[in-house]
Amino acid sequence: MLTQQNFLTIFELEKRKMLRFEKKHVGEQVLMFLRKQILLGELKEGDHLKELELSKSLNVSRGPIREAISQLEKEGLVTTRSNGRTLVNKFDKKDIENLYDTRILLEKHAVTQITPEKLAKNLPKLNALVEQLESEYKKGIKDVESDLEFHATIVKMTENKTLIQLWLSLYGLIQTLIEVTSSFEKLRQEKIISEHKSILDSLVEGDVERTQQFIEQHIRGVQLMVSKEL
Repeated sequence: MLTQQNFLTIFELEKRKMLRFEKKHVGEQVLMFLRKQILLGELKEGDHLKELELSKSLNVSRGPIREAISQLEKEGLVTTRSNGRTLVNKFDKKDIENLYDTRILLEKHAVTQITPEKLAKNLPKLNALVEQLESEYKKGIKDVESDLEFHATIVKMTENKTLIQLWLSLYGLIQTLIEVTSSFEKLRQEKIISEHKSILDSLVEGDVERTQQFIEQHIRGVQLMVSKEL
């Protein structure tokens, strides 16, 4: 178990990383930190998350701790029992498989719901996101936000509120899994950019089946990479 001093030090480092992109709400910082600790196994199955202890360790009030725990519970990473104890749940390769299976189903269905008009309206944004991925890659930066925003845009084009809500409920876990994976090696990053281009090209061509195939191949590749490290 991490000591209070180490816990605080790691949290401060994570906050600095996040502040490079934008100033996040304290609750969001706490959530991302705790989620990473669970996925990396620093917080293990059965560990008790104590609000007061976490508040002192992370030097934040108990409100953001409660917010973070509530979201972790929605994501299935923790369970709060009837006696009020919040315990960390197991998260293993099967959970990763289930997560990515669900994502594939949602995104493959999404492309069947996109009209030519919606695609035309969002095409400049999709092209800009692919260009952003290439630009950041050349700088040696792993641009998780642009990657996931590309997929989020595809889903949002459906204007299916239920579908969008389901996809967004997976966002935090997927984002964190990618961020804690260190093996986004050069070859894989080049492949990811190429896969996004293929998805976009097939969307523009109106080939739904081909788009679905590219989406599944792309997401399976990320799943395998994540599973190897966790």
